[in-house]
This record gives sequence, structure tokens and C-alpha cells, in this order.
Amino acid sequence: MIFECSSKKKIVLLIISLVILALGVFIIFYSSVIFQEGNPWPQIKGIAQLTFGSKDVVKLDIRENKYITKGNNPEIIKSFMRDKGYIFTGQMGSGYLFKSDAGMGAVATHRYFGRFYSLWTITENNNDSDNNLWTTITNDQGIIFQYPKELLAKYVSVAEWPPVIKIETGTYSCKITPQEISSLSDITSQRMVDDRTYCVNVKHEGAAGSVYSAYTYIATKSDKLVKVSFALRYPNCNNYDEDQRKACTSEREAFDIDSTVDRIVQTIK
Repeated sequence: MIFECSSKKKIVLLIISLVILALGVFIIFYSSVIFQEGNPWPQIKGIAQLTFGSKDVVKLDIRENKYITKGNNPEIIKSFMRDKGYIFTGQMGSGYLFKSDAGMGAVATHRYFGRFYSLWTITENNNDSDNNLWTTITNDQGIIFQYPKELLAKYVSVAEWPPVIKIETGTYSCKITPQEISSLSDITSQRMVDDRTYCVNVKHEGAAGSVYSAYTYIATKSDKLVKVSFALRYPNCNNYDEDQRKACTSEREAFDIDSTVDRIVQTIK
């Protein structure tokens, strides 16, 4: 009997030791993800609620507007905001813009938490934050259009801005860069944005720890060719310390300029 009791205790201790060892190995290999936001407890608690609960969106801190979702599916946050009385109006950089019937604006900025989860910061304002980000300009050709005064990004900045808009006659065509040579610094591709087709040329040039990317978007509008040109600066995320490097990489993965350009094109008069 004593032998049996001793054996059970040894088995329990062995199981506990293995669990602790497994947790230790897990923390060692995934510490960069676990401690990505500093104190990991809110994220761990949020992941548990997503896994074992029925919610698609979990608030991480009652004092802050930070949320966690599974994967990177913007439709989840759009549905969440719709339930709060907001409609989605567009994406700019890594931010999703919303507006309520009462005229309030909201911005939901996204960043990854590991491979399988996303963190969202939602900022609500009494004013229409969407329109407050945009300004109207008339260029030398007399073309009137709107553009955002700034991009909702910390680690991506404008180098040549506002965009240069040109309207020309001609037939739309797009000479796509073949896949086998797509690693070149001058790449042309065709993209669909809200059922509208764009021919996009991007030229990359490295300088002083950053990459400068010159964009030219071409699309048809009212039987004319519209060209939108601008340049952005992308810093090398590896030049930052660990915390900033993870934030930079996360923002870069979520950053989208296509929707911003599409909205600019739709405002052209």
C-alpha cells in the first residue's frame, strides 16, 4: 500500500515536471510573441476567451480600447463595429475607418499577435475622424481630388506627397512583370480593389537604412486614364530594438495602400 502511494506521488511529480518543462520550452521559443505587448496576461486571457467562449472579439483591458480576434479577418471587426452603430468607410494604411449615423468617427488600427491572432486598438471621436483625415486640393491641371493628410502608420512615412494626379486619353494596358523575375526593384502588377482594376508599378530604392518605394497607379475613370503617383518610405525594421522591431513588422504586414489610392481616385473631379 505504501509502495502504491509512493508510486502515484512519483507519477504526479513526473507529470508536473513534464508540464513545467513543456511550458519552459514553449516560453523560450515563443517569448518574442508572448511578451510582444509587455505583460502577457491580458492577451493569454483573451485567447482563452476566444478559444473556449462564443465571442469573436474580446476586449483586453476595460480601461483601454484594445481588443483581440482570431486571425486577420477584417470582417470580424467590421461586424463588431456595425453592432456598435458604425459603418465601414475605408482602409488607410493599417487603420480601418468607420462612421456612425450620428456623425461620430472611429478608427480601428490592426497589428498581428503571433501568427494566429490580431490586436486592435479602436479610437472613437465625437467628430467625424474619417473626414478630418482628408483634405481637398486642386492641382495645376485643375483636377480636384481628396487625399489623406497623413497615413495611419508609425513606421511608414510619406516621401513624395500629396500624390500627383494626371488624367490622359488612351487605352488601358498593363505589362505585368513575370513571376520568375518578380524580385527586381521595378515591378508592375495588376490589382483589384473593390471590383476596380489598377495597373501598379512600384520602384524600390534603398538609402540610409530605409527603402523608398515610388508608386504609379493607373486606372480608367469616365473613359479616361487616371495616373496616381507618390512615394513612401519604409524603414528597415531590423534597425530597431526588439520591441519596436516587432511593432514595425506587425504594422508592415497589416499596411494597405491600395484602398487609400482607390478612395483618392473616386474623389477625382
